[in-house]
Amino acid sequence: MANNKYGVLLLGGYRTHQENYALMFAADPRCQLIACSDELDAPADRVELNMQLADELNLPYITDLDQALALTDVNIVSLCVEMERRGIIGKKCAQAGKHLYLDKPLALTVTDAELIVQAVQSSGVTSQMFSNVYCPWAQLAKKAIESEEIGQLRAMHCDVVFAKGHPGTAPVGRKRQEQSSRDKYTFIQAKPEMFDIGVYAVSIINWLSNKAVKTVSGVTANYFFEEHSECNIEDFGVLMMSMEDDITATITGGRMGWMSHPKGGIQRLYLVGT
Repeated sequence: MANNKYGVLLLGGYRTHQENYALMFAADPRCQLIACSDELDAPADRVELNMQLADELNLPYITDLDQALALTDVNIVSLCVEMERRGIIGKKCAQAGKHLYLDKPLALTVTDAELIVQAVQSSGVTSQMFSNVYCPWAQLAKKAIESEEIGQLRAMHCDVVFAKGHPGTAPVGRKRQEQSSRDKYTFIQAKPEMFDIGVYAVSIINWLSNKAVKTVSGVTANYFFEEHSECNIEDFGVLMMSMEDDITATITGGRMGWMSHPKGGIQRLYLVGT
């Protein structure tokens, strides 16, 4: 570590969550921002946004990611590139011996996620995906389980639904068929909300139970927004999971419109014990 600080390389610029993560790393006395970078063949519009963030933070922009990863003063990579590129780039960063701080969701496909997981395990680096596990309500739930205040955990339900967007525009009667995989995540006007927001609830459930998921069933739909329907992606969904020790968990995830909640949206957790 240079100057006894963790050097942080930023991948991803404006119009990502990197705008916030970079400021948090910069404010941490243990860290020092080193540079911004991306792949040589990164999309031109993304490179422009990357360079804008680099200019705002007064950081150098390194056009070749391989050169950036070769810097000895880089210890951590904050990874916020588009979902479609995250698996390959995450693998490359881990193989270069850099610790990973990953925006959520982890990756677009199971294959991409496994690329990251396997590279992290084989390289011995540390990785962390952004989640809500340190929120006060999640910490209280963890305490209730570990102290056996609720007895033995039998079931959980978690709602994470954002209050964003202008609802009431979803076409009535139009139904879409959910697919087991998707090739595209990044749209200008919308995101696949169960995929994007449901990860918060899933990560909470996994962290609280510390049990393996055995089966998953789910339903997605388009209740609120025309733009999601036009992109053939969901704005809401539910999942049911059966887990080890006969624990059942359910979640909802999505967005319901900016007037649906007085703050940022519903974040709610139910625990059922013996």
